[in-house]
Amino acid sequence: MKRLIASEFQRIWLNKKTKILLMLVIIDTIISCVYRLKFNSGSYDGINYNVRLNSLNCSLFVFYEVRILLLYIVLPIIVANSMNYEQTIGAFKMYMIRPYKKYKFIISKWIALALTTFILIFTVFIISIIFGYLFMPKVSIVKFYNMQQNFSAVGALIYIMKFYMTQLLIAVFILSIVAVSSILISDPVISILVGIGVTVALGVFTETFRFLLESDKYGYYTLANTAPISDHIIIAAGIIGGLLISMAVWIKKDYCY
Repeated sequence: MKRLIASEFQRIWLNKKTKILLMLVIIDTIISCVYRLKFNSGSYDGINYNVRLNSLNCSLFVFYEVRILLLYIVLPIIVANSMNYEQTIGAFKMYMIRPYKKYKFIISKWIALALTTFILIFTVFIISIIFGYLFMPKVSIVKFYNMQQNFSAVGALIYIMKFYMTQLLIAVFILSIVAVSSILISDPVISILVGIGVTVALGVFTETFRFLLESDKYGYYTLANTAPISDHIIIAAGIIGGLLISMAVWIKKDYCY
């Protein structure tokens, strides 16, 4: 199993598309940092809860811009390319004769993709944190959304790390949607478009999945203990359900035509 995970992870990062997409995320993060430096303000709810940005809270608002590229474009492309790799190069039959059970192949892909997603989000976290400390107005304490206490530099860093973890959960939920569409649809371009379309449609047309388009608000509300329990249940169920559906379809679908 470890070999499968290592092999899939290596395959993802040896792909030139992944490297190009990583560079796009880095460039977008830097542009977002500069934008936040020039227009020094942010909003937790997009309406009333406006704040001035500083060295301790800048990273939160940088992610607001970057998430559009990262979650809704970069991630679906990487997931679809990974899920459809064997079919695209016509090597699925050779891939499947390796001495592993079928379900282990899909689990290894999921783990490798989850690790890749973590790396992408962690990259945004590191760049925005460093930028904030170097260039944003220096403060020693800060308040966050719907939190009564003041946060020191260390406390703020821990809060932001927790925020980025909530964004990782949303990203893995989106991963599950695109993974299923990619297994069901062998054409990588169509599967990418379907995955993005389903994600956006769920976020736009249903209140239940509103967190897909407002992932930042989900993070703030979760850390303030005001997020509906239903959101957490839906995300957990979506991730687990996506994995199980991916495994079931992967095992039963006849690729060897």
